[in-house]
Amino acid sequence: MNNFNEKVILLTGASSGIGYELAKALDQKGAKLALVARRANLLNKLNNELSGKHLILSGDLSDNIFCKSIVTNTNKHYGRIDIIINNAAISMNASFADTKPEVFKKLMDVNYFAPLTISQNAYPFLKKTQGSLYFISSVVGKRGFPTRSGYSASKFAVQGLFESLRSEWQSDNIHVGIISPGFTDTNIQNKALDADGEQRQKRGKTTGRVMSPNKASQLIINAIQNKRREVILTAAGKLVVQFNKFFPKTTDKIVTRSIG
Repeated sequence: MNNFNEKVILLTGASSGIGYELAKALDQKGAKLALVARRANLLNKLNNELSGKHLILSGDLSDNIFCKSIVTNTNKHYGRIDIIINNAAISMNASFADTKPEVFKKLMDVNYFAPLTISQNAYPFLKKTQGSLYFISSVVGKRGFPTRSGYSASKFAVQGLFESLRSEWQSDNIHVGIISPGFTDTNIQNKALDADGEQRQKRGKTTGRVMSPNKASQLIINAIQNKRREVILTAAGKLVVQFNKFFPKTTDKIVTRSIG
């Protein structure tokens, strides 16, 4: 069954990586998309690769006003909102002791406060359609990783938000879910911020098999279609989360391999 045909879906981080693959797959399934990212040229290029009919919303997700506007503009354009996919995120790879405070703030603004603001403003529209709200998080939002402290903290915050809204909004028939990829072959690694807030332009080490963004998007779509509540995408990610419950000291040694 195709649960996405004619559904209005707001997707952040649509211009690259998992978001790019999600946009292509949802377009093929007949969804009406509101595509959100910072760079309008990449969004327009993507829209031209697709059916060309989708709403383009470019701007900075660290801007609270922009986050509010993409929700109202999506509803105004399509007349409804059925699904929100909070996918956009930025990462870091730097020593905690050396990282400037503004780097941590930027990570929280984009990774936590942006989806929070989007979700809060989308509430009346999702309540009306009995829609779905999804957060694309990370395995590091379930188990902290060295040199990813700010990224882990922001994703732990998303996990807490998800759990709260899942309970709070169930009486409104709004489905809330969270999906946690493990290491995925996207530019988020190259664009990870260093201690000064500059893009590293260098991939960090990974643990376990790296998943392709296409495969990740397929699993995410399957999870949303089946209204899964919580999914960890990679076998290595599931193993780390489970192992950490019983053998935290050993898990410390395992995740330390990701430093660099």
